[in-house]
Amino acid sequence: MYWWLNPYYYPYYWYPLPYIMDPTYLLGMTFQWIIYPYYFMMTMEIYRAIIETWRRSLEALTKALEVREVKT
Repeated sequence: MYWWLNPYYYPYYWYPLPYIMDPTYLLGMTFQWIIYPYYFMMTMEIYRAIIETWRRSLEALTKALEVREVKT
């Protein structure tokens, strides 16, 4: 049962130690402390790679469009 639906049941960190960890509570903590930061950092790395690719392609495009003097 979800803890916010029952007024007599609260998350474990409100109880004094020792306590037995609930698997659903552990799953929530795992997502909060491990999965979400990993997902966030992978998203930032993808954005960084996309921005780096665009920067390199625009630099190559400006180099290709440069007007060079013709030496006679």
